[in-house]
Amino acid sequence: MDLKDMDWIFFDVGDTLVDESFPIEDSINQFVEQARRRGYGFGSEEVRQAVMDAHRRFVSFPMRDVMEQLIPTEEERSIIRSGMKYRKELEQPFPDAKPLLERLSAVCRIGVIANQSVGTAGRLETYGMLPYISAVFSSAEAGLSKPDPRFYELALRETQCLPSKAVMVGDRIDNDIIPAKEVGMHTIWVKQGFARLQESPGAKAMPDLTLDRLAEMNRLI
Repeated sequence: MDLKDMDWIFFDVGDTLVDESFPIEDSINQFVEQARRRGYGFGSEEVRQAVMDAHRRFVSFPMRDVMEQLIPTEEERSIIRSGMKYRKELEQPFPDAKPLLERLSAVCRIGVIANQSVGTAGRLETYGMLPYISAVFSSAEAGLSKPDPRFYELALRETQCLPSKAVMVGDRIDNDIIPAKEVGMHTIWVKQGFARLQESPGAKAMPDLTLDRLAEMNRLI
């Protein structure tokens, strides 16, 4: 794949540009502690493995799925959730992300398509990435979320980019690769985070390129 032939490269955020491992581990520990207070005896490693298994099964919201597996009633789950908080301040940009975006922005335009909360552009600005990004599409602000192909169609329509001239880069086969290919985009799977053990369900869902880490994209420039 020659990125110089592309007009736009779109990136996911979580575990693609930004390392979410620390807040996710913190959420797992919070869940275990809150559940323990309700009399449940499972540990962090059991939850961690269950989260990874949920990713392998292409569950859209793995942590929610694990809570439903381990906590039998919605009333109990609600009590446990009320004592938890996802700590976004623990997120850290991957060291290779900003330099890569800077190099890529000299070749083509950069966009973001991500399942993120309100304020995604502001967080990317904090990380020093926003100057290299021309368009940010966040699920909380777009009213659509991955893996809905319409989210990708929205981004292509708003950027006036042909699918054949666009690349989607993400860490999840289910959320990033499959729907992007469905609308005709090129795809790069970066095997980072909890979704790194996912497998493509068939030839049509295979990424065009698989990388073990984000920095490997430098060789494509």
